Amino acid sequence: MIENWVDTLTRVWEIPNGRGGQVKSYRVFESDEFPETLNLDVPTALTFVDGVDADYSQGGPAICMWHGTTIFHLTPDLDRTRFPYVLTFFSRILVAAAANMKLSGRVDYFALEASDSIGVVVTQYGNEARHLGLEVKWMVKEEVVLAVGDPSL
Repeated sequence: MIENWVDTLTRVWEIPNGRGGQVKSYRVFESDEFPETLNLDVPTALTFVDGVDADYSQGGPAICMWHGTTIFHLTPDLDRTRFPYVLTFFSRILVAAAANMKLSGRVDYFALEASDSIGVVVTQYGNEARHLGLEVKWMVKEEVVLAVGDPSL
């Protein structure tokens, strides 16, 4: 289930930032670091799970199609001169996603959504100033065995 792979997905987004470092991508389960505020710590990636489409049957495996969004916070403000910097992340994100289609063997399939995969956004997180970023829509296909009646779930 999601707790077995979502932090692997967050590591996919630790891509070069174009300035000698890498994007800070916050974990969801591995550590208690998901921020209340970013304090304009850019570039940063925050990954959110939007929902799951589940197809299951009694006694059989379940196919879960997870959908999510990762928002890359790339600039500290709306200064339009930073727009070319934002555009350099399209190819980095595409390459990172294509290189991690199984999330280190944890899922059957990981890919960007077929339409509107990556888009430029004006975003805000917490009380920070509005700033430029990219919104990345992704999906994960996972086959799981649901232990119906398992009290540990």
